[in-house]
Amino acid sequence: MTTTDGTKVNLVEQQDGISDSLKAELERAGIEDLDGAIEAFFTEVFDAKYYEDEGFIEKYCTENLKKKLKEEVDVDVEGEEGYASWLFRSDAQDGPSDEYKLIKFIPEGNGWYKYDFIDMGVSGSHRIKFIVHVNPRNQAEFYIDELE
Repeated sequence: MTTTDGTKVNLVEQQDGISDSLKAELERAGIEDLDGAIEAFFTEVFDAKYYEDEGFIEKYCTENLKKKLKEEVDVDVEGEEGYASWLFRSDAQDGPSDEYKLIKFIPEGNGWYKYDFIDMGVSGSHRIKFIVHVNPRNQAEFYIDELE
């Protein structure tokens, strides 16, 4: 990130809860603003409703979250197994409008973020935890570990 006076600031260096080795890996991957990168990733996920795709959940959610999403599915009611992708949004089956958007994405530290949204015209809020990994090709990968 560059400030208004042209000074380069590496926000990853200032982030609490990140090991020195992860900071070095993120630097190699070209990530200067980890919170901004995670926000951009999640904004795309939320806007496109990727969380409704089982393939997305299989690839971008940890075993911890996949277990939770499976436990929330009532096979007797739903009629099939799968993931409770609705936990990413509100509990509304119907709402007063079709409005759907991410309003805020707020870092809380230690991989946790709070996101506020509107889903079918109903306001909602959740907390979400990400785990960051830099692969051998020096690309940052984000995995969703918890959802409250």
